[in-house]
Amino acid sequence: MNRYDKRRKYYLVLDCETATLPYAINYTGEQRKSIAIAKPLIYDLGWKVVDTKGNTYARKNFLISEIFSVPAVFDTAYYADKRPLYLEKLDKGEIMLTDWRTAVRELIEDMDACVAVGAYNSMFDFKKALPFTELYINQLYSPDFHKWLDFQNSRCEAIATGRKYDNPYGFDETIFRFRGKEYPLFDLWGLSCRHILNCDEYKQMCLDNEWETPSGKYFKTSAETAFRFFSQELNFIEAHTAIDDADIETVLFAEIAKRTKRKFEMGIIYFPFRELGTVERFKEAHGIW
Repeated sequence: MNRYDKRRKYYLVLDCETATLPYAINYTGEQRKSIAIAKPLIYDLGWKVVDTKGNTYARKNFLISEIFSVPAVFDTAYYADKRPLYLEKLDKGEIMLTDWRTAVRELIEDMDACVAVGAYNSMFDFKKALPFTELYINQLYSPDFHKWLDFQNSRCEAIATGRKYDNPYGFDETIFRFRGKEYPLFDLWGLSCRHILNCDEYKQMCLDNEWETPSGKYFKTSAETAFRFFSQELNFIEAHTAIDDADIETVLFAEIAKRTKRKFEMGIIYFPFRELGTVERFKEAHGIW
């Protein structure tokens, strides 16, 4: 922490790519997707420490050995076909392969220097991926791992059939709690919807380029389409590697900070795509048929 100027306010923007429990291989389609969302295991962890102007003070990227180096786990990842890309990055020294505990020590050091932390989908990254990976790693190095894994596999079956469980620990959308510490939390997805995308220009761009959700009810609000709109690079393709995605999310963060005069809302904004209203309502309001 000594390398940071305590007179400056820093923010941490994080992204991760995940696999899930090997048991998920027994399912396909939406069932497997539901398990992957509920039980994510981080193999690619990246973050940047920035200020509200987007200046970068740290940029770090780790491959997590307990996930990436175990084929039965990594092969469950949606982007498992990127393995050769990661091996190339390793050869070039662009990413570091390390164990979870080493990577997390550095993450905590940087979070401790920041006034708040966030991601483009903080509900997933901070409320699901980081906590579940932490739980998995702790159990992996315990004598009861297989017993715990059997229990998790039974939960996978419940998730696949649509059963849900209440969180016995409660939920606070404004705080990320990790290893006994608390960090104020912001959500770039919700903030982007509220302060960048909720305008006629973006909605028309979505119609012109067929950027709609699969149901056709809402406009797409992914980091990829948000960056396309802001940068006017309509052919931009999101890398779906942690540090590269954190780079574009930092650009969006700086724009949000600028538009809100650094007074952006903290906490998770639920169902942020609803901030834009429906496609049908926009068409009706503008006489588009």
